[in-house]
Amino acid sequence: MKNLLPVALTCASITLLAACGGGEASTVGAGATNPSDPGSVSGTLRLYSYEDGFDPGYLASFHEQYPNITLDTAGFGSNEEAIAKLKSGFKADVINTCVDEGALEAVESGLYAPLDTARLEHWDEIWPAMKEMPGITYEGKTYVVPVDAGTGGLIYNADKIDPAPDSWTDLFDPKYQGHAALEDNAVTAIDIGALASGISDPLNMDAAQLESVKNFLAEHRSQFRTWWNDTGELAALLKSGEIDIASGYTGTVAELQEEGVNVNWAPAKEGRIMWTCGYGISPDIAEENVDAAYALLNWYTSVPAQAYAATNWNYMASNKGVLDAVSPEVRETASLDTLSDLKNVIPASPPKDRAAWIKAWAEVKSS
Repeated sequence: MKNLLPVALTCASITLLAACGGGEASTVGAGATNPSDPGSVSGTLRLYSYEDGFDPGYLASFHEQYPNITLDTAGFGSNEEAIAKLKSGFKADVINTCVDEGALEAVESGLYAPLDTARLEHWDEIWPAMKEMPGITYEGKTYVVPVDAGTGGLIYNADKIDPAPDSWTDLFDPKYQGHAALEDNAVTAIDIGALASGISDPLNMDAAQLESVKNFLAEHRSQFRTWWNDTGELAALLKSGEIDIASGYTGTVAELQEEGVNVNWAPAKEGRIMWTCGYGISPDIAEENVDAAYALLNWYTSVPAQAYAATNWNYMASNKGVLDAVSPEVRETASLDTLSDLKNVIPASPPKDRAAWIKAWAEVKSS
């Protein structure tokens, strides 16, 4: 799942073994069927995920449904960290990834095996737009099952900003100089810079356009008080009044509104930047744990699990059935209704020349 909760970097007995990846993996568990009795599924799964992916309250219904599956969990702080550790020898069976961080890179690096979608019990219930995100599918095969998502927009202090902002260019308005913040994520920041400077298709920018966006962001470096790294930091900045406007997600707004802070979220007319996160299975998984791995993927995409995430964390759900399983308030707060009409959405996906984007963003920050 996306790092929208405070993350403690844990590493609970993921074993250092030989480096994984390389070569083309065969479809994991192809042709078999899922056991009909959840109680008959057993095994010990090494789960490598953002910490919310193994939150005790969240997983309670999984352990109730599958009492004979043990989860040996480890947490990471970013997909970049996870990919590096997996390449260096960490072993895991089920791995969390996000499209905006490194899903495609992880798949291309051989860290995931193709999935048998016939064993994904909720596959037909998942929003088509999420299935099409880079890294979810690759060269005609499915590697990651999408679980949750969110759209980036503008968070603003409604006591100070009226009317509501409606454009990424509002982040660069001189009247907010020193009181604006931007997410410290190369893909997101450059996407926003591109859209604000009139480039409508950031993912397909050429080198000259990337250089132009880098210069645009560097020229507006003093506009931003800081680059925020996690939503806890963003919430603190808004709550303290240090910033009045920022790029961000609906979950932060809901959290602050519950605390009585008058902040709102607004989509940008140039496009909503959408992240999508999910889970896949390692090609190195032991055969005796394959049934357990599919059981976990099926639980993550089930309505009860996703309703929990939407209700407690304001995550957008990949399963269409969640729309009818939560209250109208949750549907609104988590922006669930927007999933049925995903127009003007820009996938928060690393571009082909990801290294160039990372380099450009590093140069912006040091300018």
